[in-house]
Amino acid sequence: MSHARVQTWILAWTLCSIAASAALAKGSTSKLPDKGLLDPAWFGPGIEFHTTEDIDFLWVKPEFTVKGHKLLVDAWQDPDILEKGRDAKDSAKASELTALMPSRIRGALTATLAGVAEVSKDDGDMVITGRVVDCNAGNKAAKFWVGFGAGAGSVTFDIKITDKASGELLAGIHHRVISGTLMSEIDDKVAKWLEIFGNALKNDLAAPTPSTPPARD
Repeated sequence: MSHARVQTWILAWTLCSIAASAALAKGSTSKLPDKGLLDPAWFGPGIEFHTTEDIDFLWVKPEFTVKGHKLLVDAWQDPDILEKGRDAKDSAKASELTALMPSRIRGALTATLAGVAEVSKDDGDMVITGRVVDCNAGNKAAKFWVGFGAGAGSVTFDIKITDKASGELLAGIHHRVISGTLMSEIDDKVAKWLEIFGNALKNDLAAPTPSTPPARD
């Protein structure tokens, strides 16, 4: 075999190996719910999510309640973007939302849980924290000129509620907020959903019944 053919064969083998590795990695990610954006391992072992009307993916410990408790809304961890191909604009928006979410959650829950549970940034027996796992800052020009969902912005995030003393997971939330029109921004949609989230907490997250099928995608 000539030297040129050997080089060609080595190059072809290398490219095939790279493609196979990428396919395996993609396949591994796609096995996770929500097209790879929901990683149950972040919440802890043995967590099986269900879908609900107001929260895309939800797990709740039996007999969970916030009534009479004090909720410590803690800082969020740095964004962990699981969707590949996002750009600097998307990353900047993810970081901005990460910094703002604790104060927005406190504001929303202080209003919706008044008389039911306390909300604090300093202390509590339940801890609420989260992370952004995907963010698309959107494109205003595409929204204006194209419409029909073009240029839509979105943010996908995880929220978990834990017992402060033991660290035990009490509730896990995975949700996506989408802004598809010029009439709204991601921040507007987040604020609207947080009000819904607060009311859901007020009703103890209305845990799905055991007969509700688990979320697979």
